[in-house]
Order: sequence, then C-alpha cells, then structure tokens
Amino acid sequence: MRISFLALALVTSSALLPSLASATACTATNSITRITNTSPAGLYEYVIFDLKTTNPTYQVASKSPPFTFDPSDDPVPVAGVKFKQVMFPAVYWMCTIPELLHLPKTQVKDVKRTGQFEGVISYVVGYQTASKYVTTYHYAVTSTRSKVVMKFKK
Repeated sequence: MRISFLALALVTSSALLPSLASATACTATNSITRITNTSPAGLYEYVIFDLKTTNPTYQVASKSPPFTFDPSDDPVPVAGVKFKQVMFPAVYWMCTIPELLHLPKTQVKDVKRTGQFEGVISYVVGYQTASKYVTTYHYAVTSTRSKVVMKFKK
C-alpha cells in the first residue's frame, strides 16, 4: 500500500511541475534571454549571454572534465582542450534559453549548458588553447538589458 501511494504521489507531483523542456522562452526580469557566439573579422571571437537585467551577477572559473548536468548528473560532453565555466546565480531559470550557436570556431569549440536548477544556470565553454582566453566582461545594452561577453583571441 505504501509503495502504491508513493508511486502515485511521485507521478502526480511530476505531472504538476513544469518541465524545462516545455517551459516558455526566457523573457522575465533577471533571465538569460539568449546565447550566441560570433567570430567577426579581426583578432577575437566571442560567446555572448544576453540578460534581462542591468547588473548581471556571474562567476567565471577554469574547469576540467568530466562535466555533468545539474540536477540530473547526466554526463555532458564538451569539445575542446581547455574549459571555462560561467555561472549565473540568482537568475530566473524556469524557462527555455535560446542557444543560437555556430560552432566550432577558431578557438571556441563548444558551449554546453551544465546546469539549470534552483536559480543557478551554468555553461562550460570548451576552447583550443589556454593562452587564448582573454577575459569576460559585461555592459549595459539598454536600461533593462545587458550582455556578458567571453572574449577569446583567434
């Protein structure tokens, strides 16, 4: 009897919770609205996170594989030789983030989401050469939007 009740409770609760796959696009305040990359003519290529906030909070750190997805712990393969993780704490996370990426580029080989759970979203960027990562910075686009930019030398 207890097992049946527990199974019914799990099925009922999972049916009531929205899944990330069926969530709506990220348009709420303090959300990541899209991720792109670019490699314009010149010396640099970029990974760009568009956020609906004027003052984004993020952390960047060097990481090593293996990578797993938070909260499931499923493996996440990331192409590249070196890796940077960018983590956005305290963001709206119950939505679908458009990832408009065209990879691989000269240095940036891969960009994969490694977490989207309880207000924290994280990505790992795989790239080719350790000395080619330049910096990560942010700037305001409008009074309600900003961009976080990861910069790599080609």
